Amino acid sequence: MLALFAVYALWTIPSLLPRWGASPTGFALLAGWLVLASAAWPLARGRWHGPRRWTVLIAITVGLRLVVLAFSWGHAPTGDPMIYVQLARDMLGGRGLSFTDPFTGVTFRALYPPAYPLLLAGLGGLFGLGSLMLWSSNLLLDLMAAALIVRIGHRAGAARGGQAAAWLYLIWPTFLLATPFAQKEPLVSVLALALVLRLLGLKNRRAPDTRDGAIFGILAGLLALTQPGLATLPLMAGLLLLPVLGFAPLFALAWRSIPVALLLLAPWWIRNGLLLGHFVPLTSTGGIGLWIGNNPQASGNWMPLPDSLSHLPELEQSARAATAAKAWIAGHPFDMLRLNLTKLFRTFGVEIFTPLRWSLLRPALPAAVAAALFPLLQGALFIAMALGAALIRRSGGILILLLAAIFAQLLIFDLWFEFAERHRYVVMPFLFLILGQALARRATPAASAPRPASRAIA
Repeated sequence: MLALFAVYALWTIPSLLPRWGASPTGFALLAGWLVLASAAWPLARGRWHGPRRWTVLIAITVGLRLVVLAFSWGHAPTGDPMIYVQLARDMLGGRGLSFTDPFTGVTFRALYPPAYPLLLAGLGGLFGLGSLMLWSSNLLLDLMAAALIVRIGHRAGAARGGQAAAWLYLIWPTFLLATPFAQKEPLVSVLALALVLRLLGLKNRRAPDTRDGAIFGILAGLLALTQPGLATLPLMAGLLLLPVLGFAPLFALAWRSIPVALLLLAPWWIRNGLLLGHFVPLTSTGGIGLWIGNNPQASGNWMPLPDSLSHLPELEQSARAATAAKAWIAGHPFDMLRLNLTKLFRTFGVEIFTPLRWSLLRPALPAAVAAALFPLLQGALFIAMALGAALIRRSGGILILLLAAIFAQLLIFDLWFEFAERHRYVVMPFLFLILGQALARRATPAASAPRPASRAIA
């Protein structure tokens, strides 16, 4: 799959150039990123030691994000980044979690899951909702994700590989360029990585206690309330790790964590029942997302509903959109399969969401910005996928299973709905862990020597 994605990332470039262009600056930026990424090699080899190493690397990380903040300063985003700030501002003003579409006048009360808007509102109440707060919160979430990647690498038996993976995560161009904007993806990554880390904690302890269950349940509930499409990720990760962790500790963890997760979800259920008169477990966007992912003009990216649907009340709109999507699927099963296969390759082989986001800033930036960003982003994606395909044989064990779990989650549960580049972001930390472990084993040939099949997975 990684090899196919890499081929598609290269093959699709000619079709994207007329829209985005490619300037010499973009190739210079790609070369600069490759220089920075090459630091993963000495990290994987264990050549850098001491706190000074991470002081320098974090200083570079912060410096790069400051440059991005400077370029975006005074330019307001559109779409979800703008809406998230408005949701937080409304909650601080006592108006609750709701969003009124300015084009249709329809008010949505459960379209946006509550966890990230609540986090923004909490931070906004303390520090305001300006660009500096958004930048700082994203920086802290990225640093938390990097720390979790290091710990996952250590627990998976790839300590140096985890350090290399954390560095690749911190300098990934897409994540760097998203730092100034309100976005839930960094929080999603932190919660997904924290869940995986708790699961790996069962490897050396056969009996999870009540504290383990409480923490895992809270993380699972928060992930569902942040990104409903990943609500089943704990289940998928547990199933894929079953050969390593065993049934008994996983069952014990589930037994202790499910009540906690349900307790965390209960206030959202009660609130939605009181406001909407229906049980809405996570979000009202399910039917809308299904239509966006399955209609004659679908590409996987967000698109507006037709006028016949867009002016309906929230729940009716979602139900009618789901009905229309199911009717199209029933009448065009082969087109549906072709469309969703195309969505999969576009999600993993194209990196144009960030140039699009920057081109939509107001006041508008020069067109040369997108032409500089496209070679950097598309080139980095191709390199990551190609290296993953080339080096994955040098990795193995738990990290392979974790990457498989993320892929399985997306293919089984998420692909059939709105499915675009942002849904791939949660995969990248686990791909970087694969790359980091492979580099560490390449640096230490003995570590990559063939082992008995019965022990290779452990």
